[in-house]
Amino acid sequence: MKYPGILDQDISRIGLQESQMYNLISGKLVTEIVKTSLGPRGMEKMYIDILGEDTITKHGGAFLRKVDVDHPAAKSVIEAVNTVDTHVGDGTISAAVLIGSLLKHAEGLLKIGVPVATITRGYERCLDYALETLDEIKIKSNRKDRKIMRQLLITCLEGKAIFDLQEENTKIVDIIIDAICEIANLENGQIDIDDIKIEEKIGNAAEIQLIRGTVLDKTIDSSAMPRIIQDAKILLINDSLETMKTKSESEIKITSPEQMNQFLNQENEDLLTLVKNIVDSGANVVISRKGVNEFVQETLAKKGIISIRRVKYNDLWWLEKATGAKTCKNIEKISSDELGFAKKVYEKTVGGDKMVFVEGGNNPKSVTLLLRANSKRYLDEFHRNALNAFHVLRNFLENPFIVYGAGSSEGIVAQKIRKQALIIEGKEQIVIERFADAVEEIPLTLAQNIGMDVLDTLTQLRAKFAKSNGQMKWYGINSNIRKILDMSSSEIIETVVVKQQVFKTAVEVTNMILNIDDVFMKNLIDNTHCHVDGVVHAHHDGGKSHNHFEQEGLEQRQMHQYY
Repeated sequence: MKYPGILDQDISRIGLQESQMYNLISGKLVTEIVKTSLGPRGMEKMYIDILGEDTITKHGGAFLRKVDVDHPAAKSVIEAVNTVDTHVGDGTISAAVLIGSLLKHAEGLLKIGVPVATITRGYERCLDYALETLDEIKIKSNRKDRKIMRQLLITCLEGKAIFDLQEENTKIVDIIIDAICEIANLENGQIDIDDIKIEEKIGNAAEIQLIRGTVLDKTIDSSAMPRIIQDAKILLINDSLETMKTKSESEIKITSPEQMNQFLNQENEDLLTLVKNIVDSGANVVISRKGVNEFVQETLAKKGIISIRRVKYNDLWWLEKATGAKTCKNIEKISSDELGFAKKVYEKTVGGDKMVFVEGGNNPKSVTLLLRANSKRYLDEFHRNALNAFHVLRNFLENPFIVYGAGSSEGIVAQKIRKQALIIEGKEQIVIERFADAVEEIPLTLAQNIGMDVLDTLTQLRAKFAKSNGQMKWYGINSNIRKILDMSSSEIIETVVVKQQVFKTAVEVTNMILNIDDVFMKNLIDNTHCHVDGVVHAHHDGGKSHNHFEQEGLEQRQMHQYY
């Protein structure tokens, strides 16, 4: 609708009712994309980019980040899912399912005349009920209990590529637990996921291994150097061991061959002084972020010293954590405190490429997970799965409270909220009931993805909770036998932090979308261009009726410069 004299002619107003409905519909459509990926029997998604490269994943956040959407409401949903992924590293698809269900029920409430303010207030009240219920039912655990860690990882990884493609499923679980326990402070739950380096190489998935140290995707500089050094003393440098070019133009006049030899000898003498400092420090492994020329390599090789050049800045950071070394500030004055220790430094061929393994000391603060898979797409998915697993254990160590999974905690929350609706008066009671229905969408989606009938599952689930007579029962969807069972006897557990984040994010983004009641949009024009004289304008018809310079005649008209 246009408003001449009020709005500019290239401003459009969508309208009140249309704006709300378009926002709700676009938000629901985005969540429907990943709904079928929920649970251990969920399906994978494929995305093909503009270059034809494909991504295959079950990770809701990773897939939605690939999808380009134009509608702001759809973008808000994707950002919300990414927020869950960033903060807790798991529960992205659950968040998408809950957001979509809340938007669907909000659309139905709007159609029967429930005001937006009542819906948003009811959703906020239900969020408080949900968080209170989770606090009541959460179970405190010992953060040092490896059995709990194993159950959390199996729940997280079951149905994902890194778990299903292993001959021994528990091997990858033990590797991830060992990696976390190596770098974490189990007493107070402090942990930094960045202390774990993830390297990828083509190969057999059964060859995934954990290195208590750092793996460098580099080779030893010279073939004359040793291939392995035991009890290595590590020197990390950020300086160049080669002749540097001057930043400004310079000129040296040489009039005889003797002067040339004298100049080259002086350069080598300067480098030999640096090499002597390295040898005197006692270091037998030199790792540099910059270059090491052939003369220095040859000199170091004669002394039995290994050098590795042009490593990444992050690799130096990991090496500091793994070996206890400190990056040398000045090669001319190397302190003994700057040297690190490694049990063994050696070169090994992995996936057809040579890599350098630096195995840390007795208590390395950084480890490396070396992932192997038969293709790059599986390596990428393994990487995403491993990060999910690390975040799950981080959540547990920082907040060691768990709940049972398989949709059982959502079922309990839904029943609690439905009981609260009975004491609420007015239209808000309907909103609270719809919120409970939306929460039940998660166990129903799990049931649908394993082939169970949704309506039968819903009636059976509510009947079981009704017969519990107030006792705590964790009724959820058993994916292996396709039945509704009490999950308290199973090993399917999740961290309560993930559940809390899912509810918070879902309600926040849903209310934000609902609170948008009108949209003003400036018309998009693709024919914007400028003239030589600097005049910038656009034509709705592509410039067919253009007469900007018509009065000057055809021969004098300036050329268009389109962009």
